[in-house]
Amino acid sequence: MKVLLSRAKALFVAILLLSPVVFAQASTDAAFTAALAQFNRARQGDSGQIEAAIAAFQTVPASPLHQPLYAAYLGSAQALKGKAAWMPWNKMKFTDQGLDQIDQALASLRPEHDRALVQGVPLALTIRLVAAATFVAVPDGLFHRRSAGKSLLAELRRNPLLASTPEAFRAELGALETQLKEAEK
Repeated sequence: MKVLLSRAKALFVAILLLSPVVFAQASTDAAFTAALAQFNRARQGDSGQIEAAIAAFQTVPASPLHQPLYAAYLGSAQALKGKAAWMPWNKMKFTDQGLDQIDQALASLRPEHDRALVQGVPLALTIRLVAAATFVAVPDGLFHRRSAGKSLLAELRRNPLLASTPEAFRAELGALETQLKEAEK
């Protein structure tokens, strides 16, 4: 009976200790999903969502593992802000800020980012796709990022983890490659 009571106490303590981690992960997932929805609306042309997406991605996620993901999306949202800006110096400033954020996100990638998943996709692949999409979207004559974007796309295509990603991710990669080919004609 003592052993059973001791194990029950240990289980109870473990549940108490782990529940903040589970709740933090759930709140991080919900926060990320909401921020991503705002970002996608901004990316599809709703410029009123750009500031909301930036604010959402500026919040620090509960898990340090997710910080590069937030930084990549923050950088992409800032580049969208640059695209939407009216004054040329603001276009340059916001786009440069965004590209710097993305560079930091790429530089902070570690092997554990290949194992951690967000929406069924390894974080590292998502971060690289966000970076590539942004790099090929900014004017190459000003920011000189198209070749880096093309390299990231080729790297994604060669990555063995790509085969296990959801079809939607692979379709987005294919659409970006097609868009780049059309732009280079």
